[in-house]
Amino acid sequence: IFNGTKNRKPLGFCQVSMLIHNNRGILPIEYNDVEISRRLYRNGESEFYINKTLCRLKDIQNLFVDTGMSSNAYSVIELKMVDSILSHNASDRRKMFEEAAGINNYKQQRQAALREITATRADMERVNDIIVEVNNSIKNLNFQVKRFNRFKKITENHKTLTIEIASAEIGLINIKQIPLQEKLGQLKSKQSSLSSQMNLDETLTEQVQSQFETKKEELSNCQKEISNLENKLSELNSNLLVWSEKISGNENQKHHFSDELQHNEDNLAISGRKIDELKSKKKKLMPEIKKCQTDFKNHENHYKEVKEYYDNILRNQEELKKQSESVYLKIREEEGLLERLKNRISELEQNKKTLNDKIEHNNQKLENSKADSNLARANVENQEKKNGLLSYEVASLKTEHSKLEKDILSKREEENILQSKISTLSSQIEFYTNIIENHEGKPAGVIHILSNSKKYPFVLGVLSDIIEVADPYQLAVETALGEYGNYLVVDSQKNAQMLIAETKGGLSIFSLDNLPEVATAEIQNHTELLLTKINCRPELEKLLQLLIGDVLILTTHKSEPDFSNTKVYNWVDISGNYFAHGYIFKSSGHKSDSAIGRNQKLELLENELINTKKSVKILNVNLKDLINNNYITRKNLQLKTDELDSAILKLNNFEQKLKQQDYVATHHQESILEYKEIQKKIASQIIDYNIKLKTAKDGIHDLRSEYEKSSKEYETFQEKIAEDRFTIRTQQQNVQDARIKLLEIEKEKEGLEYRIDTFISQKNELKVRIKKYNSELLRIDNENKNLQASITEGKEKLINLSQYLEQTSREKDDLEKAYNKSYAELQRLQSGIRERQKQQDEFLNAIREYEITIAEGCNEIKNHCRRINELNNEELSDDPISFDEDDLPSRKAEMENIQKSLDRIGPVNLAVAEEYEKESERSAFLTDQYSDLVQSEKTINETIKKLDGEAQIKFMDTFTAIQENFTKTYSSFFEGGEGHLRLVGKDDPLEAEIEIIARPPGKKTQTLRMLSAGEKALTAIALLFAIYLVKPSPFCILDEVDAPLDDTNIGKFTKVLKEFSNKTQFIVVTHNKLTMEKADYIYGVTQVEEGVSKIVSVKFSSEKIKEFA
Repeated sequence: IFNGTKNRKPLGFCQVSMLIHNNRGILPIEYNDVEISRRLYRNGESEFYINKTLCRLKDIQNLFVDTGMSSNAYSVIELKMVDSILSHNASDRRKMFEEAAGINNYKQQRQAALREITATRADMERVNDIIVEVNNSIKNLNFQVKRFNRFKKITENHKTLTIEIASAEIGLINIKQIPLQEKLGQLKSKQSSLSSQMNLDETLTEQVQSQFETKKEELSNCQKEISNLENKLSELNSNLLVWSEKISGNENQKHHFSDELQHNEDNLAISGRKIDELKSKKKKLMPEIKKCQTDFKNHENHYKEVKEYYDNILRNQEELKKQSESVYLKIREEEGLLERLKNRISELEQNKKTLNDKIEHNNQKLENSKADSNLARANVENQEKKNGLLSYEVASLKTEHSKLEKDILSKREEENILQSKISTLSSQIEFYTNIIENHEGKPAGVIHILSNSKKYPFVLGVLSDIIEVADPYQLAVETALGEYGNYLVVDSQKNAQMLIAETKGGLSIFSLDNLPEVATAEIQNHTELLLTKINCRPELEKLLQLLIGDVLILTTHKSEPDFSNTKVYNWVDISGNYFAHGYIFKSSGHKSDSAIGRNQKLELLENELINTKKSVKILNVNLKDLINNNYITRKNLQLKTDELDSAILKLNNFEQKLKQQDYVATHHQESILEYKEIQKKIASQIIDYNIKLKTAKDGIHDLRSEYEKSSKEYETFQEKIAEDRFTIRTQQQNVQDARIKLLEIEKEKEGLEYRIDTFISQKNELKVRIKKYNSELLRIDNENKNLQASITEGKEKLINLSQYLEQTSREKDDLEKAYNKSYAELQRLQSGIRERQKQQDEFLNAIREYEITIAEGCNEIKNHCRRINELNNEELSDDPISFDEDDLPSRKAEMENIQKSLDRIGPVNLAVAEEYEKESERSAFLTDQYSDLVQSEKTINETIKKLDGEAQIKFMDTFTAIQENFTKTYSSFFEGGEGHLRLVGKDDPLEAEIEIIARPPGKKTQTLRMLSAGEKALTAIALLFAIYLVKPSPFCILDEVDAPLDDTNIGKFTKVLKEFSNKTQFIVVTHNKLTMEKADYIYGVTQVEEGVSKIVSVKFSSEKIKEFA
């Protein structure tokens, strides 16, 4: 970025642009001319433009992709890139082949597809995690739905009981309100009479208040009038004092202005005399100035003539000096050449001797390398045998490790099943425990007695809870017992009557002390009594015989009962279908769970839970042993694998050493042959340099003669210049003296003119001041006369105001007396009103308390009605529910039991059913999403496979064409040489390395590093032009790639450039004169102005410039 010079300001940015003629349509854009620009600012930010339109860097990169002109393409080659193209790192030259094949777009699409696969797999993992979470949530919600249904049933009972209690409390509140309303009426009557008396007192008070306000206003007006008079008197006294002081000040100012006026009139007269004196001096000075000007011009003209003659002599001397220096430089160049030739001949002799030593040294190393190769080959064979044994051991350990992993996985799956079973059993135990503890399904009276079992020890329990029935027959027994299953069982009739007396609600009881005797009937073959399936206490057997002693069991629900014998027996099947007396049919419906045997079921579940937990502990011990064995096996496998890896690495090292020894032996043998060939070339070069040495000595002798002649002529000119230099200095001094004298006289004249102007300005200023002072004196006299008149008038007003103030003060005293009398009367009346107001406040407070009490009762009634309305969604009936006041505590106790049941259930999600449905739908949606992602991954993989196939075809076609062209272009640079390209390494051509094989004529090189710098440059250029034959780039920039080439190879290089220039524009950065000779244009950079560069160009050919894409 331009930082500025002493004449130019710095810039804030720099910009570079490239104009491309797109007449062949290589760029995918509709314009014939495309201008690409980049603008770089000092803060590091950049802007990019296409045809002066702002764009992104990515837009430019996409525009040039697969055109041979993108970044890192083969359109820009510099000298250091020659080594990178021919290096062992094949990535640099691979980019050139990919650009030529036009597969960069495929690679970008493939990378985008791979990124999509990564994102898709991440989404799959995330969706899978969400599916697991949702499924867990569904399991939890399913359990909550069951709790919600149980909660809903208890809530309905709570709602009914709440309505009954609220109705009863409303009736009690209405009874308490009647005496309160009577007392409130009495208080309001007393308060009304007191208010009438207060109204009379307030009317009288208002009259007295009106008289008081009138007196108060008159007194206030009088006080204001007195205050205004006092202010006017004070203001008038102040004005009189100010006017007197101002007259005194004006007199002092008048004396000052008179003195200043006299002083300025004296100065005006002095300034006039000074102006006349200075004008006279200026007039006398003018003739002397004209004389000095004439002398200065004469001296100056004579100096110019002498100076022109002297400059001509200096120019002649400078030309002679340049000629002499040119000859001297040629002498130095020839002497330098002579010295370099001598040094070069000495170096060649030394190199010849060094080569003899190297040949002898390489022969010795060749013998050593062959011995080392034999030893390395024996080490490789021994190591291969050891690696085979280790591979067998690793395979065995892997098989054992895989088996243990499968066993561990199987045990963990079994553990998960058992843990799930434990969770299910715990939920069932909790469910049955809540049912048994809360006595669900029992009448309210039964629940009350069972909840207070300590108070009623004679109660054995509910019949269905104190018998045990085998699992398949529980539903049959429940159906046969019917409503008897919910009857309480007590020991005596006396206790049964006591329970009925104490319990207000409905109650059904069996008394065991007065049961009638029942004969056991005989049964037919293939039938069985239902009693045989029941276990119970001995005291209950008689009761059960009485209730279901005549009930037979049908083994299946499809069996038909014997209706011919229905007078003696009744029938029931295991599904709960009951047949009695030939005309009674009763079914349990689709009920799957029985209320009988819940305690038995709870005990079985608890035992099963204990056994399952024991199984989990045993399984954990076995799993721990398997994990320990697996850890030991994995550790042994890792040790053997590391040992095998180490052995493989050791084998690779042995093989690498063998290859190195073979390579070293070959290298030494080739080096011996190469050194002998170089010796022959050195002998030929020594002969050539001796011939050049003799020619250089003869040229130096001729140049020295010419230099001595030029030096003598230059000394003659030096003597002539010294004489003329003294003459011109004398004349220059005369001109300088004449100029100084002229300047001094002109300066004196300017001083006189300045002083005249100063005195004229001072004179004008004095006249203005005199006029101003006369005006101020007249103004002061007029102002003093006006002030004296104002003082006389103010004194008269002061006397009149003082008299009026005394009269007004007397009137104010009379008004104050009348005001105080009215105020005392008003205070007396207001005191009486306050006493009556206090009595009224007491009545109002009492009324308010009664009204609050009544309102609280009404609010309680409204709250009860609102609660009933919220629970029942309908208005409370006008007919109150008949309810005994003594029965209200038992109902509240029943309400507390229901509330405890709700508390034990805990908080319930009322929207759980909707959430369960939503989560189920979400699970189905996520499952579909996961399937879509799996399909998307499959589609992307197919797309990548398709892209790889297309890219491989294009790359192989391009590589084959470049391979053939490289053989031709390499032969054109190296006649008799051999150049090839081949793919090595991986099976995929897109990942395989590109190897360059280059053998110049007369050499057997093993690697490209053995080539000289010039041979490397020509090999890289041959590869570049082989690519251009397949896909020519519109332009190519070559930066000093010809630097290592000799004159012969420069000719070949420029010849190929001319051949390819019909399709490609070549821009060559070079210092080689032979390359410059073949160019159409040459460009350079210079500085005409310091710090500002400028591009200059030279056209070498008269042909018309061609158009390039």
